[in-house]
Amino acid sequence: MVRRISIDRRTFVRGTVAAMAVPAVVRVLPAIAIAQDALPGSGPTSPVWGELGRLTLAAQKKGIAVPRMSLGPESLTDDFSTTLPAIVDFMDSLDSAISTASADTADAAEDLKSEASELLGKVLAAEKLPREAPDEPGQPGAAPTIKAPKFEDVAESYRTLFRTCEIRSDKSSEVRWYTDKLADPSRRERYQKIEDEVCVPWYFVGIIHGMECGFDFNKHLHNGDPLRYRTVQVPKGRPETWSPPTDWQSSAIDALRYDKFADLTDWDLARTLYRWEAYNGWRSRLLYNINTPYLWSFSNHYAKGKFVADNVWDANAVSKQCGAAVMLKVLVESGVIGQLA
Repeated sequence: MVRRISIDRRTFVRGTVAAMAVPAVVRVLPAIAIAQDALPGSGPTSPVWGELGRLTLAAQKKGIAVPRMSLGPESLTDDFSTTLPAIVDFMDSLDSAISTASADTADAAEDLKSEASELLGKVLAAEKLPREAPDEPGQPGAAPTIKAPKFEDVAESYRTLFRTCEIRSDKSSEVRWYTDKLADPSRRERYQKIEDEVCVPWYFVGIIHGMECGFDFNKHLHNGDPLRYRTVQVPKGRPETWSPPTDWQSSAIDALRYDKFADLTDWDLARTLYRWEAYNGWRSRLLYNINTPYLWSFSNHYAKGKFVADNVWDANAVSKQCGAAVMLKVLVESGVIGQLA
């Protein structure tokens, strides 16, 4: 079952996630449970929730306000649809504390945010769709070489898919969480600075940021690798000139220039979708004949099938990330951005 989503614009600019049913962080649980001890009837405690619980306790001991919500033992599973929002919301609460805290408290919050960013990286690595490596034909064990389709051959199909796209009713709250993060004023301001410098629309940048980095500004836009060093995943070794710690914006601009998106002027609907698919890769479409989950996950245009590792395809795996086109659909329907031609 699918349905369309229409969201009042004011919902976004509040920058909150009130409609999101997913918990922000685990409530303070008994210390013995937060450690890896078993909870009654549930088996071992989830490693991700256990680590997030430890960080929550550490924040509270420093007097840092972080969101809490009660979770029963049956909820303590490392499911991406719950762990991703929980970690990101926790990090957002730390950012809020840093802006008003004393120097010592701000330093403690920064340290906790760094640990949370590492945890988020592990969660993302287990779920997000890996970018395609530019394999050379004929290499032993190399994936089939894929030639990108011509834009003119696929443009109308993008328009049709977008026009008929409907968000799955069981995913509406998750989609809302993603689009709330995109339109949060503090994030949007940072995306807008990128647009101002290289003429790439802020929402194009923001959606890649959500897909590749889980909205974490401690990660390279290229692929979600930490800013502490050059990228190690595809594309490897970016930016070429990098002296950490350097700012997120510099790396993001390098990513957009690397993929030849900077300073383009034709950002109509079909071009936007084409460029997102190019950013992640064409193999879902051309080898397995499905609409790529990078664009269409959580909609009526995608059911299953994804790469679960570099060049490893699982026909039954289902993406737990919200697709880029789905986020764009909600931003347009809600009036956050205008209709794209």
